[in-house]
Amino acid sequence: MSQAGVINVAGGGGGGAPVQTLTGNSGGPVPPTGNNIKIIGGNGINIVGTPGTSTLTVNVINDGFPWLDEAVSYPATVQTGYFNTGVLTASLPASAGLANGATIIFYVDTASVVTVQANAGQQINIANNLSSVGGTANSNAEGSVLTLVFRIADSSWHAISSLGSWSTT
Repeated sequence: MSQAGVINVAGGGGGGAPVQTLTGNSGGPVPPTGNNIKIIGGNGINIVGTPGTSTLTVNVINDGFPWLDEAVSYPATVQTGYFNTGVLTASLPASAGLANGATIIFYVDTASVVTVQANAGQQINIANNLSSVGGTANSNAEGSVLTLVFRIADSSWHAISSLGSWSTT
């Protein structure tokens, strides 16, 4: 979060002037209401205020990723982890609108075949194994985990972590 205006608070080492505004990554400046600016954590973020020390503590819970159980084929969503519990195909999202570093995690929770399907024009890269365009990554080994991040420059998904047995086609 960036700041705009004066951020001096009595007892905080400043001159005691009240906070005038705060500005985040998006939206406009946020002026105080009743001399207060409320900061609320989003998905996977918990913010705790300690009035006696004028401290806000920001904790990331579960890396901000919601985790879902999936037993049938589904379209995967970025910034989400999946426990795959059946024979299924997880379809990766289309490249349009994705940002560099968009991340998805797949966990094979049973000894069933889990297929991760690249979208049109995409490839999946696991170590030195590159899928065909629109190809797949597959595993049937319980406990296998695949963490994929998207790279705009080559419209592909790159494994930043891979445990167990994954193959590409």
